[in-house]
Amino acid sequence: MDDIREWISDNLRYILLGVALILVIILAVTGIRAISHLGKGSSSKKAETESETSASTDTIVDGSASSGTLVQNDADVLTVMTSYYTAKTNKDLETLKKLDPSLDETEEKANLDSSYVESYSNIKTYSKQGPADDSCVVYVCYDGKVQNIDTLVPSLTQFYLKKGADGSYVITDPTGDQAAESFIEETRKSTEVQNLIDTVNKACEDAKNSDPVLKEFMSKYGNSQDGEAEPETEAQSEEPAEMVANDSCNVRSEPSTESDDNVIGGLTIGDSVTKLGETDDGWTKIDFYGQNAYVKSEFLSSADATDSTDASDQSDEADYFSPDYNADATPETEAAA
Repeated sequence: MDDIREWISDNLRYILLGVALILVIILAVTGIRAISHLGKGSSSKKAETESETSASTDTIVDGSASSGTLVQNDADVLTVMTSYYTAKTNKDLETLKKLDPSLDETEEKANLDSSYVESYSNIKTYSKQGPADDSCVVYVCYDGKVQNIDTLVPSLTQFYLKKGADGSYVITDPTGDQAAESFIEETRKSTEVQNLIDTVNKACEDAKNSDPVLKEFMSKYGNSQDGEAEPETEAQSEEPAEMVANDSCNVRSEPSTESDDNVIGGLTIGDSVTKLGETDDGWTKIDFYGQNAYVKSEFLSSADATDSTDASDQSDEADYFSPDYNADATPETEAAA
């Protein structure tokens, strides 16, 4: 026992040095493990944050977990719509025809020549895959530059796209495709789209109120959004009244210019009709040979109106901010108004 104590006494400093070395090694290993775990946690948190940021940038969420989201600025969709509005600005009929194969070039040329919108900027798209994998409905937000007016006008337009043979999207008329029409209608009524419409309408109203010149222009030509902001609002009932057409116009079975399939006839200047009511979005409900029908309100005047100048002014009104606006409205072109 004395020998052991003597050995420990003689080698104490070496023993303490060994113990200290072991403690350093233990502390180092523990520290490395802690740092590694912290790094993994930070990376995971960073990835989660980046994912959330990307989601908030790329989509508009309506707060409902059960509904889909509108994808903002999908690369393929944005490319097509940017090309479309660039072609509109440049009056490039050849490109417009490629992007919209159903386009009537003669009518489109007339629309472009009579349009007061000289350019489209700040284009953003909000799209949702349609009933088929190769289709989608898209809402396009842009700022329209009106000739001789500096203030830009926030606007909204709805399109339906399908992929062509080369895999690229083209603008397509969904009329007659029941699945597509139902999908578009359902999407338009969603909280997401309604919020988008409200946002654009408010921005448009703010722009109008900030510029007296723009306000005067829009009071004459209107600022109806092409995305069916207030689709098919039911006509308010009122006492029948005699009205007179102050310009040539289409008569439709429904209060919508989304398709020409609902055109059931037309009126020429001076034709008399019985007014049955009005909608909140600029349509007059009339009796058309015993059938309920609709005409854009700006094309009708009260039968007892005597001021021909006022009637002439009304004939110039149109839903100007539709990209297909045509100042020279005729029974064929009024559908674009």
